[in-house]
Order: sequence, then C-alpha cells, then structure tokens
Amino acid sequence: MQWFFPVLLVALTCAAASNPQSVVAAGSIEEAEFAYDRGEYTRAARLFSPLAEQEVAAAQFYLGVMHEKGRGVRQDYQTALAWFRKAAAQGYPGPQSNLGLIYERGRGVRKDVARALMWYHIAGALLPGDEGKAALKRRDYLTSKMTAAQIEQAEEMIRVCQESQYKKCD
Repeated sequence: MQWFFPVLLVALTCAAASNPQSVVAAGSIEEAEFAYDRGEYTRAARLFSPLAEQEVAAAQFYLGVMHEKGRGVRQDYQTALAWFRKAAAQGYPGPQSNLGLIYERGRGVRKDVARALMWYHIAGALLPGDEGKAALKRRDYLTSKMTAAQIEQAEEMIRVCQESQYKKCD
C-alpha cells in the first residue's frame, strides 16, 4: 500500500503532461452540467465553451441545446446546428433527435425531410428508453408523409452515416 500513492501521483502527472485538458475537463463538465441543471445558463455556457472547443462531445451537445433554445446565449439555430453536428460526429447519443427536428422544421437550414428521417433513425438506434422511442415515432411519422424516392434517399444517407461512424452525415 505504501507504493500505491506515489505510483498514482506519477500516473496522474504523466496524464496531465500528455493531455492537460483531459484532467481539467473531467471536473469541469460536471460543474457545467450542475450550473445548467440549476438554471445558471450564462455560467454554464461559459463553462461548456472551452470544453466544447476541446472536443468534449457532451459540452458540444449542451451548447447546441443552449443555442437552440436561447438559454444563457443568443438563440441561434446555425450555431446550435454546428455544435450538434460536432457532437454527433463523435457518436455522442443525444444531438441526433435535435438535428432531426432542425431539418424537419427548417430551423436555420433548408427543410430536408430525408435528412430529418436519417437523424431520427440514428437517434432511435442510439438513444435508450423513451428518448429512443420518441425518435422512432418521429421517424415513422415522417416516413408516412414521404415519397418512395425520399425514403430511398434517406436510407442511403443512413447507410453512409453509419458506415462512416457518423463522420459523413451531412
């Protein structure tokens, strides 16, 4: 047991030297989420921003939601879309339903039901429980309103997106 703490100290020092942001990010994401949950949106945005720039997918997702809803930041669908895309490209389960809604309604982008269907389908596959079921319900609703050609286009988009591990989805 005497050797445990010095070894732990060396391991943490090496981790910090190789990627100092990861050590900081681990504590900061919880602090940012806590601020968001308390409704301290401006503070949460300030805490999430550097983490999102460091490619922390959860922070990117939260900033997307905040820009989509205008919580603590100016409402801006283009910025929300950019953050959602970044988080989704990392395979983070969460922004896919938001992307589906943005494309379905044409919020800050040209309305695109095939792309909306793709994102709802992916959300349904990745999200657990009621969130996944809700995404599949939206997907099924959209499918009922689409032409065979639009559905075929969406199916091809789904295939490309999944095969690229969410890198080629837009």
